[in-house]
Amino acid sequence: MEDLKQNIQKLAERYSSTLKGKIADRKEEMKEDDNSHYLIYRVLGITTEEGQLIDIYQNTGRFLYKYAGSFLEEAATLCLNYKFPEGIKTRVPNTIGQRPSTFEIDFLNNTDALEV
Repeated sequence: MEDLKQNIQKLAERYSSTLKGKIADRKEEMKEDDNSHYLIYRVLGITTEEGQLIDIYQNTGRFLYKYAGSFLEEAATLCLNYKFPEGIKTRVPNTIGQRPSTFEIDFLNNTDALEV
């Protein structure tokens, strides 16, 4: 169980570091963005400073939700693998239709298929 906790902690540290880097990169990119939409903000009573904060938080939130979801999926898979070491992520052929030709099962353990 201690190995699982350590693996989840390492995973959290990796995601946290990557998230911080993505947010910092986006904030730098935003300095070069077209800010003509601030005119609409001002017409609606939002100051330029408030508009900048809104944009920063919106972009931060976008990355946060993406990374939070990915982290939870990977952490859940670590937990499932701890309990069921034979389980794997796998692609299977679509036997019902033509598209997509295959689909992914997040965790396949014998005949138990789980979508994380």
